[in-house]
Amino acid sequence: MSLKTRWWSKSRGLPAGAYASLVASLRADGQPVERILSWATTGDGFCIGFPALLSYGNEDGWTHVGWHEIESGGWNSETRRISFRAYDGRRGLIDLAEPARLPELFRERVAASLVVEKFIPVDGNRGVTISGRRDLADAAAPIAWHSTLTRGVTWQTEGIRDLADRALEQVRTEYDIR
Repeated sequence: MSLKTRWWSKSRGLPAGAYASLVASLRADGQPVERILSWATTGDGFCIGFPALLSYGNEDGWTHVGWHEIESGGWNSETRRISFRAYDGRRGLIDLAEPARLPELFRERVAASLVVEKFIPVDGNRGVTISGRRDLADAAAPIAWHSTLTRGVTWQTEGIRDLADRALEQVRTEYDIR
């Protein structure tokens, strides 16, 4: 198979068995089967970047995470690992044998899902970050709003819950995004 054929194929050169199991997993999860933007090998499978989500696994099973679900994360070139924390508490550690474009794609797609982000200070550089994220797979989906605390602040900190709730409503009103 020539490089040109691989580049323009739906699977972008991903082995046939892995691609077939990936597509079946996406469909079973109700996820769109989109074009692959980039993929890389991991220790036991593959990590695949789509326009709306990140998938990783192998023919035995896949995990899918929408870019808009990722609260924080990034690429560590020393460990050759993408790590992330999702808003629902899930964490991911993906060791990449050959990273290809995935580190750049990770940053770009997470940023593309961000509609608005505003820091509300509580004490110096400690505070609450309000963010509105959009699902890149569904343009009609409502904006998902989140309050994230910086280091040194917990939900048990006196008054923080009320501050976060007020800040969230203020940002939503300020940007007129519901």
